[in-house]
Amino acid sequence: MTGRIVKALSGFYYVYDYATGIIYACRARGVFRKRNLHPLVGDEAEFVVTHEHDREGNIEKILPRTSSMQRPPVANCDLALLVTSVHTPDINFSLIDRYLVCLQYAGLTPVLVFSKSDLNSPDDEKKIRSTYEKTGFEIHFISVESDCGIDEIRQTIEHHVSTVAGPSGAGKSSLLNTLTGHEDLETSEVSGHTGRGRQTTRHTELVALSSDTFICDTPGFSTVYLPHIKETELRDYYPEFVERQEGCRFRGCVHINEPSCAVKNAVESGSISQVRYENYCRIYDELKEINRRNYR
Repeated sequence: MTGRIVKALSGFYYVYDYATGIIYACRARGVFRKRNLHPLVGDEAEFVVTHEHDREGNIEKILPRTSSMQRPPVANCDLALLVTSVHTPDINFSLIDRYLVCLQYAGLTPVLVFSKSDLNSPDDEKKIRSTYEKTGFEIHFISVESDCGIDEIRQTIEHHVSTVAGPSGAGKSSLLNTLTGHEDLETSEVSGHTGRGRQTTRHTELVALSSDTFICDTPGFSTVYLPHIKETELRDYYPEFVERQEGCRFRGCVHINEPSCAVKNAVESGSISQVRYENYCRIYDELKEINRRNYR
């Protein structure tokens, strides 16, 4: 039988059977441990049922992965809803851009979801669109309270295996409750002292919305660790830079100090967001320092 691992908990892997929609609690064969292969939530697996009445089984084989992430530990997602708020907690453009780099590095297509839109002003949304509309990523403004934008999110994730990322307190669990129709995902208030949310999600779990549409409830985190890439590769994770880099004077232009740089010219003309470019420069310097320490 073939299915998808939707939850890993206490030594069991819960596998959604494509044919029936039944979820079986499975053990992984010892051969996986010998190969140092650890099944992940999101993995497609071949399994056998050992006790039909108790809905138990054994995983026999993990099928090839199309993508994987270490934090959160999830495989085969192709879409990532990056959920952040504009207020409570206040928007952090630097954090968003770090997420965007990490998600693309993991092989996922980011979708920008700005929650709690009922708290936004027209100027808030205008600023966000001017910052990210040139990236090519989808942008959604939603409010779970008023059900604004939720249908558009449902259409976006249809036929995909999606994960949800973003800082704590941004409204990920509230969005998941709305999309799945469940009310058992704990939500939290944002601290008035720190301006940050308290972590509520304890483990990673996929929820089947249909036989080919899954969404992953993943623990939120506010610190994003950059991928292990050279600083000169960072430009490849900024779609609006890639679009213009053929116009740069130098083929290996990293858009920092080089003359006749099409990207810097686009920043000056307003075609590329100044905020995005400044964040790029900061991340570039951070990667450069990390790589210097690692290879000296």
